[in-house]
Amino acid sequence: MKRMKKYSPRHSPAFVLLFLARGRNYGGAILKMMEEEIPCFLGDSSMIYRMLQDLESEGAVESNWEIPEKGRPVRYYQLTEKGWQMLLEAEEDIRKRIDNHLFFLAELKKQKAARANASEQPEKE
Repeated sequence: MKRMKKYSPRHSPAFVLLFLARGRNYGGAILKMMEEEIPCFLGDSSMIYRMLQDLESEGAVESNWEIPEKGRPVRYYQLTEKGWQMLLEAEEDIRKRIDNHLFFLAELKKQKAARANASEQPEKE
């Protein structure tokens, strides 16, 4: 059986920004929310942390370390104004893709119906 490759879907950074729009959080919590709330999430912790690093280098998020009295230090991320603008740009892109996908599904439905009708027609000699 062929092993399924993990990949970073095109809009994964937008989802990270979306979850950070709820408020500051750390990578593990963001991953857990994505796994629990996104219907077809195909990601892992290394993907999330790579995206957080990339988004921080782009200025879309900023981070700070909190060191509790007990336990390990935790790096929290929060959305910046630039991150909010990137989230709005992603919204526009996703809306366009949804329109294209809806067109695809409607057209495919028509073609399936046409094919079914054609197969029901008696053959001409």
